[in-house]
Amino acid sequence: MKRLRTLIIVLAISAVVVGCDSKKASENKEEQGKSAINSEYINLSMVKPKTINPLLNKDKSVGYITNMIYDGLFTIDENYNVVPQLVEEYGIAQDGMSIDIKLKDAKWHDKKPVTSEDVKFSIELIQKNAESPYDFSAKNISSISITNDREFTIKFKEKYAFSLETLIFPIVSQSKLGSASDKEKSEYKYNLIGNGPYKIEKYEERDGMILTVNEDYYDESTKTTKDIKVGVVPDEETQISMVMALDSDIAGVSLNDLSKFYEKEFNITKYEGRDYESLIFNYDNEFLKDINFRKAIAYSINRKQIVDEGYMGDAKLVNFPLNSNSKYYNKDIASVNYNKEKSKQYLDKVDLKTDPNAEKEKTNVKEDKTKVEKEKTDAKEDKAKAEKDKADIKAKISKLNLKIVVNKNNTERIKSAHIISENLKAIGIKSTIEELEGKELENAITSKKYDLALVGWELSSVPDAKSIIENSGYSDKKLNSYLESLYVAPTESQIKGIYKSIQKYINDNVIFMSLAIRDDYIVTNRRLEGKVSPNDFDIYEGLINLNIKDK
Repeated sequence: MKRLRTLIIVLAISAVVVGCDSKKASENKEEQGKSAINSEYINLSMVKPKTINPLLNKDKSVGYITNMIYDGLFTIDENYNVVPQLVEEYGIAQDGMSIDIKLKDAKWHDKKPVTSEDVKFSIELIQKNAESPYDFSAKNISSISITNDREFTIKFKEKYAFSLETLIFPIVSQSKLGSASDKEKSEYKYNLIGNGPYKIEKYEERDGMILTVNEDYYDESTKTTKDIKVGVVPDEETQISMVMALDSDIAGVSLNDLSKFYEKEFNITKYEGRDYESLIFNYDNEFLKDINFRKAIAYSINRKQIVDEGYMGDAKLVNFPLNSNSKYYNKDIASVNYNKEKSKQYLDKVDLKTDPNAEKEKTNVKEDKTKVEKEKTDAKEDKAKAEKDKADIKAKISKLNLKIVVNKNNTERIKSAHIISENLKAIGIKSTIEELEGKELENAITSKKYDLALVGWELSSVPDAKSIIENSGYSDKKLNSYLESLYVAPTESQIKGIYKSIQKYINDNVIFMSLAIRDDYIVTNRRLEGKVSPNDFDIYEGLINLNIKDK
C-alpha cells in the first residue's frame, strides 16, 4: 500500500556559556543534543507548496506528503501493480464498461465516514480541472451511479483494459470542499482533513506541518508508528542537503548525489524507477527493414556492457517497456543477448528482396512473375544470381555508415551510443554518432534523419505500453491486431496472454531494442529502523513501519 512521509526541521543549537557551573553546562549540553534529527519525530521535507489539495497539486515532493494524508480507491504497490486502498470489494463488468465498488468502513480525520458522494465529488473535481495530475484518471469516466453511502458504480466511455489502474487518484472531502469556490479549493485551510494514516495536527505555510498518527485508520496497525514533522524548503537540492546535514531523515536522490552519503550514517535503498531506455530503428532504411539485419544488430550489441558502463550499473536490464516486477511483464521469454558469432550469421542472411515490409519489392516480384518462373527452370543461372545478389549486399553493407542520434545532454546515453558503435564495428558495420540537443533530436527523429536512435521514455502509472510500441516506427497487421486486442481485453488473464504474445513478437522480430530501466534511490538516516519499499509513485512506501532506534 502506498505511504508517503517527508520532514525537515531546523537544527537548534544552544550556546554553552563559558564560566557556567558544571550543572548548567551539563544542561546546556543535553539541550544541544535535542536537534531535529534527535527528536521524537521522523523528519521529512517538501518544496514550498502552491496547494496541498492532492487533486490540484503538481509538485512531486508535496504529493509524497499529501498521499500520507489522503488515500485513493486504489494505489500502486512496490512492484508497480494496482492494489485496493479504500476499496473493500470490486467487480468489473463483463463488457469492461463499468466497475462496481464497495468502500471500506473508512473515516475522515474529523470522524465522519468516507462516502460514495466523496468519490463522485473527487472525480468531478478532476474533470473540471484539466491541469490536475490525475486528469488521465478521469478522462474515460462517463458517470458515477451511487447505490448507497458505501456502494457505487463507475461507468466508462469506452472499453479499456487498464481502467482499474486509472482509479488511483486521492479522494477528497465533499463536505469540506463542496461549497468552496475554485480559488478556495486550493487554499490550505480547506484541505486539512484527510482519510489516510496521518492527519494534519498543525500547518503553517512557511514552517510546514506536523503529522500525527491517525488512530482510527481502517487498515494498518499504527501503535508503533511515529509522528512526522514536515519542513518547507525552496527546492529539491535543499531537501538533499538537509539529509546530508542530518537535519532531515529521508530523501530521494540521484546517482550523482549518492556518493555524498556514507553507509555509516545512512541506509541506501535502490528501487526500479520509471525511466525506460531503448534503441529504435529508422524503417525508411532498406537494410533496417530486413529482419536479419536487425537481428544482426541486436546480437552484436552488448546490453550488459551498456548497463554496466553506459549507465554505471544504475539501471536494470529489461526486454520490454514495462516495469520488470509488473504482473504483465513476462520473464520467461528469451531475450536477444550479445552473441558476436550469431550476429555475423544473421548478417550473411540479409536479403533485401525477402523483406516483409518492402511493398514495392513485393509488387515488382509479382509483376516479374514470368521472369522469375523462367529463371527457376535454370538452376545454374538461379544459383549464380543468388551468389551475385549476396555479394552485392555484402558490398553495400561494407559501405554503410549508420547514423546514431543521441541527446548531447545525456552522458549515459552518449556512453551507450559509443558502446553500440564499437559493437557494430566488431561485425563490420560502420557508424557515426551525432549528438543533438532536445529540439534538434526531436526534429531528426520526426524527419527520419537517423538510422538508430537512443531514446528515453517515462513509463506511465498505467501498465500500457501501446504508445511506446506505436512510436517505435514499426507497424504491421499482426502487431496492430495484438495492440487492438490488448486495448479492450476484459480480464487480467487475457491481458497477460496478449502481452506475452506482444513481447514475444517484438523480441522475435527485433522491432526495437529495450535496453534498461533506470534505478532510483532513497537515503534514510540510520537512526530509523524498519524496511521501506519505495517506488516512483511513493518513495516512502512502508514508512509507516519505521521506528526511531533507542539510544
